[in-house]
Amino acid sequence: MQLNIQNVTPETVEVQGQSVTRTFAEGVMLSGLIAGAGKNDSAREAIVKQYLDAGLIADAFPAVVRAVRAREAHSAAERERQLAESRAHAERVASYATPTALEVARRRAKREAREAEYRARGAAIRAANGRSSWSSWE
Repeated sequence: MQLNIQNVTPETVEVQGQSVTRTFAEGVMLSGLIAGAGKNDSAREAIVKQYLDAGLIADAFPAVVRAVRAREAHSAAERERQLAESRAHAERVASYATPTALEVARRRAKREAREAEYRARGAAIRAANGRSSWSSWE
């Protein structure tokens, strides 16, 4: 059942276009709606959820309120799990992307600079030894 709950104030509430007191809506009207739903748990939860979303109190039916809160917590946890999974998937897919020409050129330049540094260091060591080879046999 879809209720149209609007204009919630500390004293009055507009339900289905009819202005009623807040105590009436939270007490008698809610009890009547829950009784009308009978044993249909999903209908009872839908009614209580609409009351809670509108900011009304539904403490007269703690089992239904508890079920609504548990369902909301479960859906929030599921949504967080899906978001974490999608972020992990996006990171994994991003790692498969082919690098751009600029990235390749920067990586090559970095590698060549490192290799040139190593060659220069080796040449400096050989010059300090007084010979042009690494071998200690000569």
